Amino acid sequence: MSDQQCSRLSWTDPVGQAQQVFRLALTALSRPAQAHTFEPGPVDAAADELPAGLSPELAALALALCDNETTVWLAPGLDTEDVRTWFRFHCGTVLVAEPDRAAFAFVPGVEALPDLCCFHQGEAEYPDRSTTICLGGVEERETAAITASGPGIVGNCDFSCRMPAGFLAQWQRNHEQFPLGVDMLLCGPGRLTGLPRTTCLSPAADEVSQCM
Repeated sequence: MSDQQCSRLSWTDPVGQAQQVFRLALTALSRPAQAHTFEPGPVDAAADELPAGLSPELAALALALCDNETTVWLAPGLDTEDVRTWFRFHCGTVLVAEPDRAAFAFVPGVEALPDLCCFHQGEAEYPDRSTTICLGGVEERETAAITASGPGIVGNCDFSCRMPAGFLAQWQRNHEQFPLGVDMLLCGPGRLTGLPRTTCLSPAADEVSQCM
């Protein structure tokens, strides 16, 4: 992405701030199921210049992760002319109509998230070519109904994000097909949580989720 493109979003240090968000995404995926904080600069600078439906956190991820060789699918709620124009102009992305053709999928909220099997699962020779889902509007639960374990997690930890009905079963299928499967970046206000396919999610022992 060029400095000119980034400057339209009022990033004072376009290259540095894009790298900052990229590193945060890598950290979130290497330390899964834990909330990591966006630095305010890359997120706040763009807030007043975004088309309806596109959150500052999703926009920051798009700028850091996407370029003119990236295929992107926009979920309902984001698939508008204004958002498509924003992605084409600021990121140069190739927008696709089907989620299973996308390297990255941008979804505005859990209600717009399709079944995970709809996305590209990767290929036996190239499992890294699966879709990474960037999901916005993710709210934290006051109490955790899910326990996360796996690489990058010492023992286990609470996963306290609200997810759609049936998500645990979908994620279990996704996890079991490793090394294939999708990865997820979950965005809430000012925070980012990673869910790589290597992470195992299970109901917390002391609580039954109301939304699984």
